[in-house]
Amino acid sequence: MLDLQRLRALHAVSVHGTVGAAAAALGFTPSAVSQQIAKLERETRTVLLEREGRGVRLTDDAWHLVD
Repeated sequence: MLDLQRLRALHAVSVHGTVGAAAAALGFTPSAVSQQIAKLERETRTVLLEREGRGVRLTDDAWHLVD
């Protein structure tokens, strides 16, 4: 079973568009949110975020988890 806090971090990134904004909304540091998503990527054995300049883009696999 996937960790709910990690899924919340991914959902926050999908809503807010950046790890920093997601972290602020969740009350965590950007590093903590990045670590949660990295752990979720290891659990699911898939890439969930692609870096785009200063922001990120969710992969199709990530959108399936968020939906």
